Amino acid sequence: MLVFGWNMHAQIDTQKRFQSDTRKYYVWNKEFEKYELIETEYENSVIDIREIGSKTNGYIVISMVDNGQVRMHHGSIYQFAQDSEETGSWLIRSKFMRAKLTYNPKDNTITYLYDADDKRYNKLMIFSVKTDEIPNASLKAIVKSD
Repeated sequence: MLVFGWNMHAQIDTQKRFQSDTRKYYVWNKEFEKYELIETEYENSVIDIREIGSKTNGYIVISMVDNGQVRMHHGSIYQFAQDSEETGSWLIRSKFMRAKLTYNPKDNTITYLYDADDKRYNKLMIFSVKTDEIPNASLKAIVKSD
């Protein structure tokens, strides 16, 4: 009975890490009303998705090497939507930005839309990804108890 009660108060966290060595950078073109490919970058990126308790709580961190410098985008998850049977999207926000991250396991891509205004996301990146093959890189379940 004690073990059952202890498990009732446990919180399950999941974390998934993706590695990418290619990303395509697009910017919204107001004149042509479409996203325009600006650059294809062959540099390393790491994307961490951590869900705490549910798919609508947690955070996302994207670390990118860009011309020898590291750029980091991060935010708290506030909404999750299952777009199709395989594809899911997380909406994230931080103090200064709103963004959307969509994972498509069939195509092995993550689409990151950011720099939002009232109408749309003005910038997007499409990462070609693979799950991190380092030990313990598969979807991890961490049980915490208070």
